[in-house]
Amino acid sequence: MATIRTMTWLVTGGAGYIGSHVVKAFVDADIDVVALDSLATGRAGFLPADVPLVVGSVLDGPLVASTLEEHEISGVVHLAAYKYAGESVRRPLHAYSENISGTITLLQQMEAVGVDRIVFSSSAATFGTPTTDLVTERTPVDPESPYGRSKLVGEWIIADQARASDLLHTSMRYFHVVGSGDPKIYDVSPYNLFPL
Repeated sequence: MATIRTMTWLVTGGAGYIGSHVVKAFVDADIDVVALDSLATGRAGFLPADVPLVVGSVLDGPLVASTLEEHEISGVVHLAAYKYAGESVRRPLHAYSENISGTITLLQQMEAVGVDRIVFSSSAATFGTPTTDLVTERTPVDPESPYGRSKLVGEWIIADQARASDLLHTSMRYFHVVGSGDPKIYDVSPYNLFPL
């Protein structure tokens, strides 16, 4: 009799504001999940006690590879990023390193161990300042910050990798994420709309 492998998802940036909500959604759906987070802005306390937390960066290829292998990861929700659009103007190389190099490193390690599913956290910052009242997936992109450009480049890199492999992917361009699905999870960013 064949053994059926349980699907386990890795959430990069899993101890962050959005990431911890995604982790909680997996737990609530009874799907195995592992969080990877550098804890630069994430909080270990945002995660359920029984969810494995790997502390480190997506820029650390060997750590990413070992996490994917040891936890038998089937898919990745990639939320780890330097997310501050305004700050990225002052620190463009940092934004590009974290967001573009981090995505490339993650994809390289996923390919190396055979993980073929990714959900990418892009951003509405890819649109810049739209000239229309209604923004759809067909609205032209025109990012105005290194952050927005890094997210658009991330989408392109993932799409190119999918064309060259069996990678299944989707990218989410969401706008302001506010509120909390759990009273102990809150937005700690000094730059985001809701905390301000």
